[in-house]
Amino acid sequence: MAQSAAATPSDEARRSAELALQGYLKRRAELELLNAGAWAAAEMAQASAGATAGDRLFGQRRFVEAAADYTAAGEELVTLAASRPQRLAAALDAGSQALAADDGPAAALQFTLALTLEPGLEEAERGLLRAEARAGVLERMAAGRLAEVSGQLDIAHLAYLEAVSLDNEFTPAGEAAARVAAVQAETAFGTAMSRALSALDTGRYATAAKALDEAARLRPGTRVVTDARRRLAAARRAAELDRLRNDAGQRVSAEAWVEATTLYRAALKIDPAAGFAKGGLEHASGRVRLHERMDHYLATPRRLYSPGPLAEAEKLLADTRPVPAGEVQLATKGRRLTELVDTAKRPRPVRLRSDGETEVTVYHIGRLGRFAEQTLQLRPGSYTVIGVRPGYRDVRITFEVVPDQPPPAVDVRCRELL
Repeated sequence: MAQSAAATPSDEARRSAELALQGYLKRRAELELLNAGAWAAAEMAQASAGATAGDRLFGQRRFVEAAADYTAAGEELVTLAASRPQRLAAALDAGSQALAADDGPAAALQFTLALTLEPGLEEAERGLLRAEARAGVLERMAAGRLAEVSGQLDIAHLAYLEAVSLDNEFTPAGEAAARVAAVQAETAFGTAMSRALSALDTGRYATAAKALDEAARLRPGTRVVTDARRRLAAARRAAELDRLRNDAGQRVSAEAWVEATTLYRAALKIDPAAGFAKGGLEHASGRVRLHERMDHYLATPRRLYSPGPLAEAEKLLADTRPVPAGEVQLATKGRRLTELVDTAKRPRPVRLRSDGETEVTVYHIGRLGRFAEQTLQLRPGSYTVIGVRPGYRDVRITFEVVPDQPPPAVDVRCRELL
């Protein structure tokens, strides 16, 4: 087999030029993927011109010179690629400085450049949005300052908040909104406290409480609010005690003693040392017990027919005299009970008949002996009469003497032989 001819210097130069061209094309493709045409158009054009010159030399078979041009163009692209991080940092810095100077268009230009260098970079995207919003932010800041100077704090605060909504990183807007809000809160606090104190002085306690709640919301934990709330609580207690005192007095005048005791107890829950409530409760409770005792006798007058209850009723009447002029109900009940007591003490004639052979005894009255007929003066009540006769079964008869009814006729005879 014939050996291949040895490579000539011209072939080696051609090969070197081709390798240099490949290196240039590779670097160019890499930069094009990085969108270098957008952020380094001049540098890319310059490198392209160098490579074009190399192409002309290559076509003239001036391979060594072509390789030199290709190599120089490739090195320019290497330098360009290496400058990309610095270019990005410079664009971001310039954009930030432009924002700080409130130059929205310049900032937008720089952040747009940064995005061509690094598409999707969050810092650059946020900066671009802030730059595009800066004009609106400045417009609202100016409107806010004008409104603030003229005392229209609500309008000023709204304008500053709108500026914050456009760019929440724009510090002056947040500071201005906070400053105006603080002034508004202080003004509102003063107004609420004035309203609360005025309401306190005029006894409008619900209004005062509402105003103090508003003041506490504006400035939580403020001592002046705490002190005012203590004053409100004391005033409410005093007002409630006055109301209970008046209501209880009305119940006393109406002799509604049970209701009066309820009111006095309510007052003592508020202030255990309230003298009017202590004395009032003692008096009203005594009257409740007095009326209950009277009502008991009035409801069951037959109890008065027994000596014990009758004596108790007489003592009760004695204890109530003289009846205070204003206690009409007590006086009325006293008169009724007096009538019942008088009736219970008033004897009625009761006729007893017998056969003259039977020994007659009336319990608690005494032995009457034998008789054909006898009349006794007996108080209302229940009585038991016993008849005894030798050779006959004893008899026992119970009868009642009732006021306003005809007296009974009692026949006592022992009839049944043993």
